[in-house]
Amino acid sequence: MGRNRSSAHTKAQRAGRERDRNRCQVCGSKDHVEGHHIVDHQFGGAASVDNIIALCHKHHNDVHNGRLDIFKI
Repeated sequence: MGRNRSSAHTKAQRAGRERDRNRCQVCGSKDHVEGHHIVDHQFGGAASVDNIIALCHKHHNDVHNGRLDIFKI
């Protein structure tokens, strides 16, 4: 989201979106789907597909604005 990312993070985001069939995992939308790091890299989150979830732009913003929590189960 405006920051420079390593190619590993970029590849993981792309792979996560592809794994999730480019659908938001909250609402199923295929519009403006983005890869979200479940655990942000600044907090030790890995640059791996296992740490990515596909979210539409709205739900991605909701996560970053504290209106939606995403976590691994």
